[in-house]
Amino acid sequence: KTFLEVFLADLCIYLLLLAADNTRRTMIFLAGLALGLGTLARDNFQLLILWFWPWLLFRLRPKGRAFSSLWLPAGFLLVLGVCAMRNLAAGRDLVLTTSQAGQNFFIGNHRGNLTGTYQAPEFVRPNPFFEEKDFYQEALKRTGRDAMRPSEVSNFWLRETLKEISADQKLFWKRIFLKLALFWNQREIADQESIYLFKKEFSRLLRLPLPGFGFIGPLGLLGMLLALRRKKGLLLAGYVLIYWVSVSAFYIFARYRLAVVGPVLVFAGFALLEIYAVARERKWKSLAWWTVWLLLFGTLVWYPLIHETLDYAYYNLGNSYARAGQYRKAITAYEKAVSQNPKDADFWLNLGKAREATGENRAALDDYMTALRLAPQKASVHLDLGIALFKMRDFASARKELEKALELDPGLSQAHIYLEMIAAQKPTANQPPR
Repeated sequence: KTFLEVFLADLCIYLLLLAADNTRRTMIFLAGLALGLGTLARDNFQLLILWFWPWLLFRLRPKGRAFSSLWLPAGFLLVLGVCAMRNLAAGRDLVLTTSQAGQNFFIGNHRGNLTGTYQAPEFVRPNPFFEEKDFYQEALKRTGRDAMRPSEVSNFWLRETLKEISADQKLFWKRIFLKLALFWNQREIADQESIYLFKKEFSRLLRLPLPGFGFIGPLGLLGMLLALRRKKGLLLAGYVLIYWVSVSAFYIFARYRLAVVGPVLVFAGFALLEIYAVARERKWKSLAWWTVWLLLFGTLVWYPLIHETLDYAYYNLGNSYARAGQYRKAITAYEKAVSQNPKDADFWLNLGKAREATGENRAALDDYMTALRLAPQKASVHLDLGIALFKMRDFASARKELEKALELDPGLSQAHIYLEMIAAQKPTANQPPR
């Protein structure tokens, strides 16, 4: 998905640049289609039509072909219209692309988010498999409704976010400026997978001193400044600005920034050419000012705004190993996760599951008990502990944990199943843990 959005954005820009010269309607229409398809991969691409269309209109107007610019929104709206009709037919809900905007806005702006990165609220499991369901269930709980359409859920969380912002406006503005700066920071903020984990554990290539965003970022910002002074690169600069601000309204990930790497590389190359030209012509004053700007941009890019550990990276690695049935490797990964963050109940819970899968029942029980101490009101902890106790034939303790799990979450079908299995046991089968 990420590489698809990068490809479609760059393709749209390329087609627009060609269309501005040859004014071919087909080229303009294809650019609109590319932007529309890109919007399906990244919702905030919708805002780009507000810049791309006026830019194209301005370029075509002197050639007497301003009317041809209408083919751009035509292609764009065609894709969005087809998608909206599909959503209406499939879900009986009029949604242009996706219906997660409100939820994502809440993730990036609730009062528990102090970093401007992905910080799931306490009622959401930080996993793409559960995120949508957890937001839906919480929306039902807060509204008292039995069901909600996807657009209603999104709108509900949009309103909840505005309440969060109103409750602490100082935090909101502090976090906004932090996100605007984080977007340009050399730190590659991880999503599910961390490049720093791959660098440490798997890839010798990544350990080489290769140029990254810390190199191209300052040069790209300098190149953009120099280009705008000459009234060049307006299309790319507008694209970068709109994308930067729109992403910062939500939360920052390294993969979200990838969509601007292409234009930033172009501006970085332009900066290098300009620096070479003024150095060759010995325009030392200009070179001195550019050096000052480069140092300022370098400070922005390299300033340590955030410190990330690899705890969640190792946790996600352990989950991948567990899904593949490689439980020994999963245990190693989970152990590294808990060594860096011993206060996360989910880390201990999954470590216990992996150990249980390898027959280490006593160690697994200890991990479950640690998870219980950290999160005594978490239904899944009581459920997994109850199942583990059942397998160890401690039926009395298992019943207690399973009943507590149902008290916290009545919808846990597994708890009902194991309670029925306990009820079917003979009274003499109750034995202490072995």
